Amino acid sequence: MNKNQLTAYLERIDAALHDEAMLYIYGSAAFIMLDEPERTSLDIDVAAPYCRMDERVLRDAAATAGLPVNPDLDTAKDHIEWISFLRLCLPKPSADSDIVLWRGRNLTVKTGAIPALIASKLIRYDAVDRSDVQYLLAQHPVALNDVATAARSLPPPFNQDAVVLENLENLRNDMAIWIGSPS
Repeated sequence: MNKNQLTAYLERIDAALHDEAMLYIYGSAAFIMLDEPERTSLDIDVAAPYCRMDERVLRDAAATAGLPVNPDLDTAKDHIEWISFLRLCLPKPSADSDIVLWRGRNLTVKTGAIPALIASKLIRYDAVDRSDVQYLLAQHPVALNDVATAARSLPPPFNQDAVVLENLENLRNDMAIWIGSPS
């Protein structure tokens, strides 16, 4: 899905809701909503513990919108991934720095601050993740120290994960190339 398709899904989910709700997204869907050029995805990653909506309500509204929630891993259709705490590599929300990505009649969609979004990419930090991070830094420069602080605030075990720590150093090197200064 691209931004137009994602927005259409959100509009249909919003129309299916009877009460106010908030989805907290990250990953590719957040980058799509942040206008990263040509960014697409099959899924919307939802940080379940950070939402104001229970999974059953989301499943019902998403079904009305034509989006399955947590389908088989090999699905090739647009869907929602309801990410539980044990799999969540994203710092807890901060009301003063969260970003509102979209608002409907009943549904608000938020994501984390820029350093938190970058820290969430460090668990994998592949070519697509690096491209996402480079896009964010070009739009809204942040200091490596802010990303390091966000990485330390990732939920366990991610806050101590060797891959995250190694990729923080890789990010330092990338930032030196991209913006000329690692801090």
